[in-house]
Amino acid sequence: MIIDVHCHYTLTRRTASPAIERFSFEPAFGPARPALDSFVSPRALRRMSFRLYRWVSGLPAEPESGPAVDESLAALYEQHLLADGPIDRYVLLAFDEYHTRDGRRPEPPERPEHFGSDIYTSNSFIRSLCRARPDRFLFGASVHPYRENAAECIREVAAGGACLLKWLPLHQNIDIADPRTVAVLRCCAEIGLPILVHYNEEFTLRTQHPEHLPLWPLLDVLRGLRRDGTMPTTIVAHVATPVTPMGFERPHFELLDALQNEFADAPLYADISALTTIGKIRYLRSMARRQELHGKLLFGSDFPVPHALWRLRRDLGRSYRRIAACPSWPQQAAMACRDIGFNDIVFRRAASLLRGVAH
Repeated sequence: MIIDVHCHYTLTRRTASPAIERFSFEPAFGPARPALDSFVSPRALRRMSFRLYRWVSGLPAEPESGPAVDESLAALYEQHLLADGPIDRYVLLAFDEYHTRDGRRPEPPERPEHFGSDIYTSNSFIRSLCRARPDRFLFGASVHPYRENAAECIREVAAGGACLLKWLPLHQNIDIADPRTVAVLRCCAEIGLPILVHYNEEFTLRTQHPEHLPLWPLLDVLRGLRRDGTMPTTIVAHVATPVTPMGFERPHFELLDALQNEFADAPLYADISALTTIGKIRYLRSMARRQELHGKLLFGSDFPVPHALWRLRRDLGRSYRRIAACPSWPQQAAMACRDIGFNDIVFRRAASLLRGVAH
């Protein structure tokens, strides 16, 4: 089975539905108003990355958010995620809210200097989508470790069918060495729930906490957990690559070294999601050549982030037109990665690592 382990599903403003089964920590109604199941912040809607995405995807420029835009987005997701191709299943990722160190969740940010969530998608909503199409989607949960009773929330989403847990520390404000985070990592190891975690630069969401950009704190925490036998399966997104070849490369090379050496026989992996985007093609080519690392890599697309298939025209040769004719960006990415040299294990490894996946 070929699984895309890194696929987002976010709407601009969706009111929480009481009609779907909800996790206890995600009620449909807050203290003063209905909750939301998914949103894009006012700040993020004005970012160049989101405007570019709307243009590339053919979405209307106005209105910025709301039911009409979300209807178009849902149709777009269906077009790309239900198309035929080599990918059998997609892990749809929830995305928990930004939390302050004392556990508060600020309102969606309006201005660059504000702290808060640029995107949010509830676990309840993602689970409902996965239950509607179990032949196509797998539930990727997201629970912030600073939530009250975070470990209990983790157990609840795992019981609800989660196959992994997603974090983006530099945006969500997650210190990997915080005792609350370490406690959640131990919980995930106990119940067999892998962690998909992003380190190094980020383009689509605001880097609110650059102190969480380096990789070495994660490796240090995993080192300690490994010593006492409580290290969860950990997948580092995008092979810890920078946004462009001129960016901060140290986390990427630290990860490659760890995968080959200290953590070669430990459950540390990386996904190749977003390597088909315009700024990461160099790393895509490099990783395709690193056959000795392919047993440590998993396929992911980072959909709906647009990729740059045209940059691979020479690499793909005669295959280019066939791949470009496919209507699905993730399926295009899978075919392109295959054709430029990624070993079959990169596409099939996830089925043996994710929680509760029949393979």
